[in-house]
Amino acid sequence: MAMTFCFLLGCATRQGDFTLISTKNVEISRVDLKKIDFHRNVKAGNGRLWFLFIPLGKTPDLKEACDRCLEKGNGDFMTSAVIYRKFWHAIIIGWEGWVVKGDVGDSLSRGAHDLSKGDD
Repeated sequence: MAMTFCFLLGCATRQGDFTLISTKNVEISRVDLKKIDFHRNVKAGNGRLWFLFIPLGKTPDLKEACDRCLEKGNGDFMTSAVIYRKFWHAIIIGWEGWVVKGDVGDSLSRGAHDLSKGDD
């Protein structure tokens, strides 16, 4: 009878909670949070693998994780955003990175004020 041992170590650290966050240019005066449609609980990340304690790829980037989340939600800002720093290792392989989760909105969507028409 063969025995298999798996050594797994992981951690997720909550780095912050943000009422509003964006890495894009947002015309904030157009935003009425009660009228804009949101994609709820959008989650995306940016990370890299490790093999035999050697990192594969470039250092994980928080901006890239935010950009991916905004792109996934088809928007340019997030509300109720939470940022995590995560990693795990299992003997010879591992992963580290940033994970961003939030409600993604679009300042140019149908619920936004049309500044060209002088809407209030």
